[in-house]
Amino acid sequence: MSAARVFVKLGGSFITDKSVRGSLNGARIAAAANAIRKALDRSARSGRRIQLVLGHGAGSYGHILAKRYGAVAGKHPEHGWRALYEIRESMAEMNLLFLRHCNKGGLFPVTVSPFAVAEAKGGSVRRLDIHNIQALLEQGQIPVLHGDVVLDSERGFTIASTEALLEALSRRLPFDRVVMVSDTDGVLDHEGRTIPRIDRDGLRRLAGVLGGSGAPDVTGGMRKKVEKLLSFVRHGRAGSARILRCSPGGRNLTEAVLGTGGGGTLFG
Repeated sequence: MSAARVFVKLGGSFITDKSVRGSLNGARIAAAANAIRKALDRSARSGRRIQLVLGHGAGSYGHILAKRYGAVAGKHPEHGWRALYEIRESMAEMNLLFLRHCNKGGLFPVTVSPFAVAEAKGGSVRRLDIHNIQALLEQGQIPVLHGDVVLDSERGFTIASTEALLEALSRRLPFDRVVMVSDTDGVLDHEGRTIPRIDRDGLRRLAGVLGGSGAPDVTGGMRKKVEKLLSFVRHGRAGSARILRCSPGGRNLTEAVLGTGGGGTLFG
């Protein structure tokens, strides 16, 4: 049976209130998991298996602490390694709850801890051990990655966003489709309307529209996500990339995973 490789991220703004520490929207996670489950089952029935890597953002479990301690810059002159301990504990708690809500939606993914398999240098992810991720995919399982604190050979530690981990992963495992689930239906213009498609020229025209996040976000907000998604497509690491909001019933997310549509904003 042939297989398509798909990466789906449930963004921190979609599954948490990023301004409220420890908030998690389990109903949204379960609904998205159910929509993904439908896509996997439908694809299998048609004779085309999907190899799925699932990701989730750090949301209020990671960004608030990371901003408080300046964790992107690494070991703090006053707080030392405290950020690493607190962010690791908070992300472990979040990830366990995330998995439980995925189970309610019919998905049973397995976390591959970024802290254990990734290493950065100067704030950039330079190494990602993909052995366990590949092994899980080959066995028909769903590996999970998430934004996390990781060791950094220059800074002691730093923050690795889900997108940074995806960038490192896609150098060796390119994806047919990348789907980012957000709290907005794609990238919005000044009037709050969804921009259906963005290419490289479109990014330059949208320079004044794309900003950071209104809530604590240490990884660059929407502009950084858009730049990375365009880069994935341009360099052949993703056949297509899309940002969308999971609609009631999740039909658009199911279609996005299958590659038959999905709305939101398409990149490339």
